[in-house]
Amino acid sequence: MAVKKKARRTTLRSSKGKKLYAVRDSKGRIKDIQTYKRAHAADLRKKSKAEVAKKKAPKKKAAKKKVAGKPVSRSVAAKARRSVTRTVKSARSATSRRAAAVRKAVRKAPAQARAAVRKAVRKMPPQAQKAVKKAETAISKAVSSATKKAKSTVKQAESMAVQVQHSAEKSAASVFDQAKEIAGKVSDTVQNAVSNVMPGEAK
Repeated sequence: MAVKKKARRTTLRSSKGKKLYAVRDSKGRIKDIQTYKRAHAADLRKKSKAEVAKKKAPKKKAAKKKVAGKPVSRSVAAKARRSVTRTVKSARSATSRRAAAVRKAVRKAPAQARAAVRKAVRKMPPQAQKAVKKAETAISKAVSSATKKAKSTVKQAESMAVQVQHSAEKSAASVFDQAKEIAGKVSDTVQNAVSNVMPGEAK
Protein backbone atom coordinates (compact mmCIF):
# COMPACT_ATOMS: atom_id res chain seq x y z
CA MET A 1 0.00 0.00 0.00
CA ALA A 2 1.21 3.47 -0.89
CA VAL A 3 1.50 5.90 2.03
CA LYS A 4 -0.70 9.00 1.72
CA LYS A 5 1.19 12.26 1.52
CA LYS A 6 0.33 14.88 4.10
CA ALA A 7 -0.47 18.50 3.33
CA ARG A 8 2.59 20.68 3.64
CA ARG A 9 3.82 24.23 3.27
CA THR A 10 6.61 25.49 1.08
CA THR A 11 8.31 28.85 1.16
CA LEU A 12 8.21 31.31 -1.73
CA ARG A 13 9.26 34.85 -2.43
CA SER A 14 7.07 37.60 -3.79
CA SER A 15 8.09 39.92 -6.61
CA LYS A 16 9.20 42.45 -3.98
CA GLY A 17 11.25 39.79 -2.08
CA LYS A 18 8.79 39.19 0.78
CA LYS A 19 8.82 35.67 2.23
CA LEU A 20 5.60 33.68 1.76
CA TYR A 21 4.12 30.31 2.69
CA ALA A 22 2.45 28.23 -0.05
CA VAL A 23 -0.03 25.79 1.53
CA ARG A 24 -0.22 22.63 -0.59
CA ASP A 25 -2.52 19.58 -0.42
CA SER A 26 -1.44 15.94 -0.53
CA LYS A 27 -1.18 16.07 -4.34
CA GLY A 28 1.07 19.18 -4.24
CA ARG A 29 -1.48 21.66 -5.49
CA ILE A 30 -1.41 25.17 -3.97
CA LYS A 31 -4.43 25.80 -1.73
CA ASP A 32 -3.49 29.06 -0.07
CA ILE A 33 -0.74 31.68 0.04
CA GLN A 34 0.18 33.18 3.45
CA THR A 35 2.76 35.71 4.57
CA TYR A 36 5.51 34.07 6.56
CA LYS A 37 5.31 36.64 9.40
CA ARG A 38 1.58 36.20 9.99
CA ALA A 39 1.68 32.39 9.67
CA HIS A 40 4.63 32.12 12.04
CA ALA A 41 2.85 34.27 14.68
CA ALA A 42 -0.23 32.03 14.42
CA ASP A 43 1.96 28.94 14.83
CA LEU A 44 3.46 30.40 18.02
CA ARG A 45 0.00 31.07 19.47
CA LYS A 46 -1.03 27.46 18.94
CA LYS A 47 0.19 24.79 21.36
CA SER A 48 0.45 21.07 20.79
CA LYS A 49 -1.18 18.44 23.01
CA ALA A 50 2.19 17.52 24.50
CA GLU A 51 2.86 21.12 25.53
CA VAL A 52 -0.62 21.47 27.11
CA ALA A 53 -0.18 18.22 29.09
CA LYS A 54 3.27 19.30 30.24
CA LYS A 55 1.90 22.64 31.49
CA LYS A 56 -0.95 20.99 33.45
CA ALA A 57 1.32 18.42 35.13
CA PRO A 58 2.45 19.49 38.66
CA LYS A 59 6.06 20.55 38.91
CA LYS A 60 8.24 18.49 41.24
CA LYS A 61 10.42 20.54 43.52
CA ALA A 62 14.00 19.45 43.51
CA ALA A 63 15.07 18.36 46.99
CA LYS A 64 17.94 20.41 48.36
CA LYS A 65 20.90 18.28 49.21
CA LYS A 66 22.55 19.01 52.53
CA VAL A 67 26.29 19.09 52.16
CA ALA A 68 28.44 18.51 55.24
CA GLY A 69 30.76 21.36 56.05
CA LYS A 70 28.90 23.90 53.92
CA PRO A 71 29.57 27.52 54.97
CA VAL A 72 26.79 29.45 56.73
CA SER A 73 24.74 31.68 54.42
CA ARG A 74 24.67 35.47 54.83
CA SER A 75 21.00 35.53 55.84
CA VAL A 76 21.60 33.08 58.73
CA ALA A 77 24.59 35.10 59.93
CA ALA A 78 22.57 38.34 59.75
CA LYS A 79 19.72 36.77 61.78
CA ALA A 80 22.20 35.59 64.42
CA ARG A 81 23.69 39.10 64.64
CA ARG A 82 20.23 40.66 65.03
CA SER A 83 19.28 38.26 67.83
CA VAL A 84 22.56 38.97 69.67
CA THR A 85 22.08 42.75 69.41
CA ARG A 86 18.48 42.46 70.65
CA THR A 87 19.52 40.42 73.71
CA VAL A 88 22.30 42.91 74.51
CA LYS A 89 19.92 45.88 74.22
CA SER A 90 17.29 44.19 76.42
CA ALA A 91 19.92 43.39 79.07
CA ARG A 92 21.15 47.01 79.06
CA SER A 93 17.62 48.38 79.40
CA ALA A 94 16.87 45.98 82.28
CA THR A 95 20.04 47.01 84.16
CA SER A 96 19.29 50.72 83.63
CA ARG A 97 15.75 50.23 84.98
CA ARG A 98 17.08 48.45 88.07
CA ALA A 99 19.65 51.19 88.68
CA ALA A 100 16.91 53.85 88.40
CA ALA A 101 14.73 51.94 90.89
CA VAL A 102 17.64 51.71 93.35
CA ARG A 103 18.29 55.47 93.04
CA LYS A 104 14.61 56.26 93.73
CA ALA A 105 14.57 53.99 96.80
CA VAL A 106 17.74 55.65 98.15
CA ARG A 107 16.23 59.13 97.68
CA LYS A 108 12.94 58.19 99.39
CA ALA A 109 14.50 56.31 102.33
CA PRO A 110 15.57 59.34 104.49
CA ALA A 111 12.16 61.02 104.08
CA GLN A 112 10.35 57.83 105.11
CA ALA A 113 12.59 57.42 108.16
CA ARG A 114 11.91 61.03 109.22
CA ALA A 115 8.13 60.57 108.89
CA ALA A 116 8.24 57.42 111.03
CA VAL A 117 10.28 59.23 113.70
CA ARG A 118 7.78 62.16 113.80
CA LYS A 119 4.83 59.81 114.29
CA ALA A 120 6.60 58.04 117.14
CA VAL A 121 7.66 61.32 118.75
CA ARG A 122 4.08 62.60 119.01
CA LYS A 123 3.20 59.67 121.31
CA MET A 124 6.18 60.22 123.66
CA PRO A 125 6.41 62.40 126.82
CA PRO A 126 7.80 65.99 126.48
CA GLN A 127 11.32 65.20 127.69
CA ALA A 128 11.66 62.43 125.10
CA GLN A 129 10.24 64.75 122.40
CA LYS A 130 12.96 67.33 123.12
CA ALA A 131 15.68 64.70 122.83
CA VAL A 132 14.21 63.43 119.55
CA LYS A 133 14.03 66.99 118.12
CA LYS A 134 17.71 67.52 118.92
CA ALA A 135 18.58 64.23 117.22
CA GLU A 136 16.40 65.15 114.21
CA THR A 137 18.12 68.51 113.74
CA ALA A 138 21.50 66.80 113.92
CA ILE A 139 20.35 64.23 111.32
CA SER A 140 19.01 66.95 108.96
CA LYS A 141 22.30 68.87 109.22
CA ALA A 142 24.24 65.70 108.47
CA VAL A 143 22.00 64.93 105.47
CA SER A 144 22.28 68.49 104.04
CA SER A 145 26.08 68.52 104.42
CA ALA A 146 26.31 65.07 102.84
CA THR A 147 24.15 66.07 99.85
CA LYS A 148 26.21 69.26 99.29
CA LYS A 149 29.46 67.30 99.32
CA ALA A 150 28.05 64.55 97.06
CA LYS A 151 27.00 66.79 94.13
CA SER A 152 30.25 66.07 92.27
CA THR A 153 29.28 62.51 91.19
CA VAL A 154 26.11 60.40 91.34
CA LYS A 155 27.91 57.43 92.84
CA GLN A 156 29.26 59.47 95.73
CA ALA A 157 25.77 60.89 96.38
CA GLU A 158 24.25 57.41 96.55
CA SER A 159 26.93 56.08 98.92
CA MET A 160 26.63 59.12 101.20
CA ALA A 161 22.84 58.85 101.26
CA VAL A 162 23.10 55.19 102.30
CA GLN A 163 25.56 56.06 105.08
CA VAL A 164 23.35 58.88 106.34
CA GLN A 165 20.35 56.59 106.32
CA HIS A 166 22.18 54.02 108.48
CA SER A 167 23.31 56.70 110.92
CA ALA A 168 19.78 58.13 111.09
CA GLU A 169 18.34 54.70 111.84
CA LYS A 170 20.93 54.14 114.58
CA SER A 171 20.31 57.54 116.18
CA ALA A 172 16.55 57.03 115.99
CA ALA A 173 16.88 53.64 117.67
CA SER A 174 19.00 55.16 120.46
CA VAL A 175 16.45 57.99 120.93
CA PHE A 176 13.60 55.47 121.10
CA ASP A 177 15.50 53.55 123.78
CA GLN A 178 16.05 56.73 125.80
CA ALA A 179 12.37 57.66 125.46
CA LYS A 180 11.33 54.19 126.64
CA GLU A 181 13.58 54.47 129.66
CA ILE A 182 12.18 57.93 130.52
CA ALA A 183 8.62 56.68 130.08
CA GLY A 184 9.36 53.68 132.30
CA LYS A 185 10.81 55.95 135.02
CA VAL A 186 7.79 58.26 134.82
CA SER A 187 5.40 55.33 135.16
CA ASP A 188 7.39 53.99 138.16
CA THR A 189 7.27 57.35 139.93
CA VAL A 190 3.51 57.66 139.28
CA GLN A 191 2.90 54.18 140.69
CA ASN A 192 5.03 54.96 143.77
CA ALA A 193 3.12 58.18 144.35
CA VAL A 194 -0.21 56.35 144.08
CA SER A 195 0.95 53.63 146.46
CA ASN A 196 2.08 56.28 148.99
CA VAL A 197 -1.29 58.07 148.79
CA MET A 198 -3.29 54.83 149.09
CA PRO A 199 -1.12 52.40 151.12
CA GLY A 200 -3.98 49.92 151.72
CA GLU A 201 -4.28 48.88 148.01
CA ALA A 202 -1.76 46.53 146.48
CA LYS A 203 0.01 47.22 143.24
